[in-house]
Amino acid sequence: MAPQVTPIHDDTPPRLVDDVGPIGGQALLEGVMMRRAGAWGAAVRQADGSITTTAAALPSDGTGVRTVPLLRGPVALWDSVSLGTRATLWAAQARGTSDGKGYSKVGLALTTVLAAVLAVVVLGVAPALVPQALGIEGRWAFNAVESLVRLGVLVGYMGLLSLSPQVKRTFAYHGAEHMTIHAFEHGSDLTPPAIRRFDRRHPRCGTAFLLVVILVALVVHVLIGEVSGAVLVATRVLGLPVVAALAYEVIRFAGTRRHSTIGRVLMAPGSWLQGITTRPPDDDQIEVAIAALRATLAAEEPASAPAPSTAAVAR
Repeated sequence: MAPQVTPIHDDTPPRLVDDVGPIGGQALLEGVMMRRAGAWGAAVRQADGSITTTAAALPSDGTGVRTVPLLRGPVALWDSVSLGTRATLWAAQARGTSDGKGYSKVGLALTTVLAAVLAVVVLGVAPALVPQALGIEGRWAFNAVESLVRLGVLVGYMGLLSLSPQVKRTFAYHGAEHMTIHAFEHGSDLTPPAIRRFDRRHPRCGTAFLLVVILVALVVHVLIGEVSGAVLVATRVLGLPVVAALAYEVIRFAGTRRHSTIGRVLMAPGSWLQGITTRPPDDDQIEVAIAALRATLAAEEPASAPAPSTAAVAR
């Protein structure tokens, strides 16, 4: 059974509910995907104002390597990418925008692979070549410049994306996703007025994860020390899974201690970056996030396998 949500009054400070379990998601094309341990659900807003949803059960993530520190990080990342690709394809098809060009399974798979390769090259290898080309020496100076270049590339890319009107809408859905998750985690009403009380930034966000990766990489590379040539490239490529695994544990730790001092410190850099990748949503977008969450919770019920549905929503 999905946990019951207990409403809180407007004059009551939000309090974290301990038994709701971790929940995450992502923004889609005019929609939101949500995921909990046992199910995922998604919702999109149609041109006529209705909301279409889908949901399905997932294998339990509380067994096997998914419970082993450092190993669970790469597994969780793979699960997130594959499920995100699946949800993106569904959203495009549900809105009737899938024409076989980019939103086909093959197209999305190729896009994902290309994005992964570019991420390794642009965020992994290229920043390390800059201080090397400039002749900067010393493990601290070298890695500080490398990290600044990496951070500049990431923030610059996010900033350029935010100039697109469609991306701005997607970032608003991103904000709606986070606010709805906050409301659920704090036992609040799942209504737009109640959800608007919550921050559009969340410590377990993938954007925050990218920034934590940069900070963890700085520490790891400083410990490795000065290297050059092929060894430099190898440490940035082969060491990336290790850095990602450590960053995942940092994000997980911060998420469970978000209201403590150490949690706030660990969350601060990612929270700052989410100021770019989230936007304040309107009520229509919050309603879509609510629909995605409710579909996910319904799919966790025993013997439940809800088919795609359409529900009219007043705009």
